[in-house]
Amino acid sequence: WHKSLSNVPVAGVTGISKDVHWDLQDPATDAGVLNEGDITTLVTFNGQRFWGSRTCAEDTMFAFETATRTAQILADTIAEGVAFYVDKPMHPSLVKDLIETINAKFRDLKSSGYLIDANAWYDGTVNSATTLADGALRIDYDYTPVPPLENLQLYQKITTSYLADFAERVNA
Repeated sequence: WHKSLSNVPVAGVTGISKDVHWDLQDPATDAGVLNEGDITTLVTFNGQRFWGSRTCAEDTMFAFETATRTAQILADTIAEGVAFYVDKPMHPSLVKDLIETINAKFRDLKSSGYLIDANAWYDGTVNSATTLADGALRIDYDYTPVPPLENLQLYQKITTSYLADFAERVNA
Protein backbone atom coordinates (compact mmCIF):
# COMPACT_ATOMS: atom_id res chain seq x y z
CA TRP A 1 0.00 0.00 0.00
CA HIS A 2 2.97 2.33 0.36
CA LYS A 3 4.29 1.55 -3.15
CA SER A 4 2.65 3.22 -6.13
CA LEU A 5 1.02 1.00 -8.73
CA SER A 6 2.95 2.96 -11.35
CA ASN A 7 5.76 1.14 -13.14
CA VAL A 8 4.40 -2.24 -12.06
CA PRO A 9 3.90 -4.98 -14.68
CA VAL A 10 0.34 -6.08 -15.29
CA ALA A 11 0.17 -9.87 -15.47
CA GLY A 12 -1.76 -11.43 -18.33
CA VAL A 13 -2.10 -8.25 -20.40
CA THR A 14 -0.47 -8.61 -23.80
CA GLY A 15 -1.57 -5.32 -25.35
CA ILE A 16 -4.01 -2.44 -25.20
CA SER A 17 -6.73 -1.50 -27.69
CA LYS A 18 -5.45 2.06 -28.24
CA ASP A 19 -1.73 2.73 -28.47
CA VAL A 20 -0.47 5.12 -25.80
CA HIS A 21 2.81 6.72 -26.88
CA TRP A 22 5.31 6.83 -24.04
CA ASP A 23 9.00 7.60 -23.63
CA LEU A 24 10.88 7.24 -20.36
CA GLN A 25 12.88 10.41 -21.05
CA ASP A 26 10.15 12.59 -22.55
CA PRO A 27 7.00 13.62 -20.65
CA ALA A 28 5.54 15.18 -23.83
CA THR A 29 3.83 11.92 -24.83
CA ASP A 30 0.30 10.50 -24.68
CA ALA A 31 1.08 8.90 -21.33
CA GLY A 32 2.58 12.17 -20.07
CA VAL A 33 -0.55 14.12 -21.05
CA LEU A 34 -2.77 11.55 -19.33
CA ASN A 35 -0.60 11.63 -16.22
CA GLU A 36 -0.74 15.45 -16.17
CA GLY A 37 -4.52 15.02 -16.04
CA ASP A 38 -4.14 12.71 -13.03
CA ILE A 39 -4.99 9.66 -15.12
CA THR A 40 -3.05 6.42 -14.73
CA THR A 41 -2.62 4.55 -17.99
CA LEU A 42 -0.96 1.45 -19.39
CA VAL A 43 2.31 1.69 -21.31
CA THR A 44 4.45 -0.85 -23.11
CA PHE A 45 7.82 -1.15 -21.36
CA ASN A 46 9.09 -4.68 -20.81
CA GLY A 47 5.48 -5.79 -21.09
CA GLN A 48 2.43 -3.78 -20.08
CA ARG A 49 2.77 -1.55 -17.01
CA PHE A 50 0.67 0.88 -15.09
CA TRP A 51 2.04 4.41 -15.50
CA GLY A 52 0.94 7.24 -13.20
CA SER A 53 0.67 7.70 -9.43
CA ARG A 54 -1.81 10.52 -8.97
CA THR A 55 -5.44 10.72 -7.94
CA CYS A 56 -8.09 13.30 -8.79
CA ALA A 57 -8.21 14.49 -5.16
CA GLU A 58 -8.64 18.22 -4.69
CA ASP A 59 -6.63 18.07 -1.45
CA THR A 60 -2.99 18.10 -2.58
CA MET A 61 -2.00 16.05 0.48
CA PHE A 62 -3.84 13.15 -1.21
CA ALA A 63 -2.53 13.76 -4.74
CA PHE A 64 -0.68 10.43 -4.77
CA GLU A 65 -2.65 7.18 -4.59
CA THR A 66 -0.16 5.97 -1.99
CA ALA A 67 -1.18 8.82 0.33
CA THR A 68 -4.83 7.83 0.05
CA ARG A 69 -4.09 4.15 0.69
CA THR A 70 -1.79 5.04 3.60
CA ALA A 71 -4.57 7.09 5.23
CA GLN A 72 -7.04 4.23 4.87
CA ILE A 73 -4.62 1.58 6.14
CA LEU A 74 -3.55 3.70 9.11
CA ALA A 75 -7.14 4.43 10.14
CA ASP A 76 -7.99 0.71 10.10
CA THR A 77 -4.70 -0.45 11.63
CA ILE A 78 -4.78 2.03 14.51
CA ALA A 79 -8.47 1.42 15.27
CA GLU A 80 -7.96 -2.36 15.33
CA GLY A 81 -4.75 -2.01 17.34
CA VAL A 82 -6.38 -0.05 20.14
CA ALA A 83 -9.75 -1.85 20.22
CA PHE A 84 -8.45 -3.65 23.32
CA TYR A 85 -8.60 -0.37 25.26
CA VAL A 86 -12.29 0.33 24.59
CA ASP A 87 -14.46 -0.03 27.72
CA LYS A 88 -11.46 -0.33 30.04
CA PRO A 89 -11.29 2.01 33.08
CA MET A 90 -9.92 5.32 31.73
CA HIS A 91 -7.02 6.04 34.06
CA PRO A 92 -4.11 8.26 32.94
CA SER A 93 -1.97 5.11 32.76
CA LEU A 94 -4.42 3.54 30.29
CA VAL A 95 -4.25 6.62 28.05
CA LYS A 96 -0.44 6.59 28.23
CA ASP A 97 -0.39 2.90 27.29
CA LEU A 98 -2.83 3.51 24.44
CA ILE A 99 -0.67 6.32 23.02
CA GLU A 100 2.47 4.21 23.40
CA THR A 101 0.75 1.34 21.56
CA ILE A 102 -0.01 3.64 18.63
CA ASN A 103 3.48 5.16 18.60
CA ALA A 104 5.06 1.69 18.76
CA LYS A 105 3.09 0.72 15.66
CA PHE A 106 4.23 3.93 13.97
CA ARG A 107 7.87 3.14 14.81
CA ASP A 108 7.42 -0.32 13.30
CA LEU A 109 5.84 1.09 10.13
CA LYS A 110 8.61 3.68 9.86
CA SER A 111 11.43 1.15 10.29
CA SER A 112 9.75 -1.10 7.69
CA GLY A 113 9.65 1.77 5.17
CA TYR A 114 5.87 2.19 5.13
CA LEU A 115 5.92 5.73 6.61
CA ILE A 116 8.38 8.59 6.74
CA ASP A 117 7.26 9.16 10.34
CA ALA A 118 4.20 9.53 12.56
CA ASN A 119 3.27 10.53 16.08
CA ALA A 120 0.25 10.17 18.38
CA TRP A 121 -0.45 12.42 21.37
CA TYR A 122 -3.00 13.49 23.95
CA ASP A 123 -4.33 17.04 23.53
CA GLY A 124 -5.70 18.38 26.79
CA THR A 125 -7.45 21.27 25.04
CA VAL A 126 -9.91 18.94 23.28
CA ASN A 127 -10.29 16.44 26.12
CA SER A 128 -12.19 18.47 28.70
CA ALA A 129 -13.22 17.17 32.11
CA THR A 130 -16.79 17.01 30.78
CA THR A 131 -15.93 14.89 27.73
CA LEU A 132 -13.67 12.63 29.79
CA ALA A 133 -16.42 12.19 32.41
CA ASP A 134 -18.71 11.22 29.53
CA GLY A 135 -16.28 8.41 28.59
CA ALA A 136 -15.02 10.15 25.45
CA LEU A 137 -11.31 10.36 24.66
CA ARG A 138 -9.69 11.87 21.60
CA ILE A 139 -6.16 10.90 20.60
CA ASP A 140 -4.59 12.89 17.77
CA TYR A 141 -1.99 11.60 15.37
CA ASP A 142 -0.23 12.86 12.31
CA TYR A 143 1.91 11.07 9.76
CA THR A 144 3.89 11.53 6.58
CA PRO A 145 3.33 8.93 3.87
CA VAL A 146 6.19 7.84 1.63
CA PRO A 147 5.90 9.78 -1.64
CA PRO A 148 6.76 8.04 -4.90
CA LEU A 149 9.71 9.26 -6.95
CA GLU A 150 7.58 10.57 -9.78
CA ASN A 151 9.84 12.96 -11.64
CA LEU A 152 13.43 11.75 -11.87
CA GLN A 153 15.55 14.23 -13.80
CA LEU A 154 18.98 13.14 -15.00
CA TYR A 155 21.36 15.79 -16.28
CA GLN A 156 24.27 14.75 -18.46
CA LYS A 157 27.47 16.77 -18.75
CA ILE A 158 30.52 16.04 -20.87
CA THR A 159 33.86 17.04 -19.39
CA THR A 160 37.59 16.85 -19.99
CA SER A 161 38.43 16.91 -16.28
CA TYR A 162 39.06 13.16 -16.25
CA LEU A 163 41.93 13.72 -18.69
CA ALA A 164 43.78 16.22 -16.46
CA ASP A 165 46.12 13.56 -15.07
CA PHE A 166 46.28 11.50 -18.27
CA ALA A 167 50.09 11.67 -18.63
CA GLU A 168 50.64 10.67 -15.00
CA ARG A 169 48.33 7.70 -15.40
CA VAL A 170 50.10 6.60 -18.62
CA ASN A 171 53.52 6.84 -16.97
CA ALA A 172 52.47 5.16 -13.71
